[in-house]
Amino acid sequence: MKKIFAYSIALVLALVFNGCEDKKSNNSSTINGGTPSVKHPYAYGYGCEAGDVVNGYELPACPDPVENDKTLLGIDSNNNGVRDDVERWLIVRYKNDHKIVTEIGFQTARAVQIVIQDPSKAQETYPIEDAAQFCNSYFTRYANLFNEPILIDHIIITSTAFKTIQLNTRERIKAYLAYDKALSGGVYRLPHADERRAFCSFDVNALLGE
Repeated sequence: MKKIFAYSIALVLALVFNGCEDKKSNNSSTINGGTPSVKHPYAYGYGCEAGDVVNGYELPACPDPVENDKTLLGIDSNNNGVRDDVERWLIVRYKNDHKIVTEIGFQTARAVQIVIQDPSKAQETYPIEDAAQFCNSYFTRYANLFNEPILIDHIIITSTAFKTIQLNTRERIKAYLAYDKALSGGVYRLPHADERRAFCSFDVNALLGE
């Protein structure tokens, strides 16, 4: 089955510019175990030094906001393909969900980093972003058809919250829109329900076994 994908995300401009112009937040960071006092936009209720473990994941240290937003790809101190501020947000946002949900978030964030790095290669890189969405949709809509649990009620990449965090500068938005435009009008295959699990980039069996 083939379907024309609706890749256009014109709304993201309003979402991001309304949501991320002010980099400040009400979260306080705890430095060296002290009393929370220093406000940091990436604290998300935890300390800004590396070491806090949430749902089995260690939070990276809060990146410097200015340095993090100087470049298109930002700071990824542990080289796992996810920007540190996005990684912190995903871990905290989905801390009460199954670990698979966080892994879907990581796969999604890595995909966006790849596609914005060189929008001119959209025809080569779009399967990476699609894979994240197909994996996500399996655990949103289809898993129960195969006696596995539905674990998440939304597609992360299309959520306002994720876009606001991941595409938080004009340069990142412009790069994603350029990628999006390069795919405009294309026809792309949608996998069947029983194929979507295989698009997950992590060990689904191991995590379900936990």
